[in-house]
Amino acid sequence: MPTLSPASRTAAIPQDAPQLWVFVLEVRPLPQTDDFTQFGGAYVLCYQMPGLAEDPIGHASRFLREHGWEVIGVHDEPRQLPRGEAPEAEHFDQALRDDEAYVFHQWRVEDEDDQTRH
Repeated sequence: MPTLSPASRTAAIPQDAPQLWVFVLEVRPLPQTDDFTQFGGAYVLCYQMPGLAEDPIGHASRFLREHGWEVIGVHDEPRQLPRGEAPEAEHFDQALRDDEAYVFHQWRVEDEDDQTRH
């Protein structure tokens, strides 16, 4: 599950598009999900339109929980960034169309490094 977003709408993305909230959350799969047996956790790169929610982290946390993931930490605090400074322009553009986008960078349960385990 590399990317989650609401249903995509097609629209041309202007180069002078607004800034978006961009931040990274650390998550782990909820025990009752299929992901629980496969993944030890993930970092989720979050993009949100300003005005979507008063609390970007709270909104993302609720969205991720609905999709089977629990937020356990904030890796990078929300910052408003223009497209040119965003880590992944394609997902920035997706959030402009869909109001939000979430990109998972997961690690497997059997990984032997010091990543968080559930």
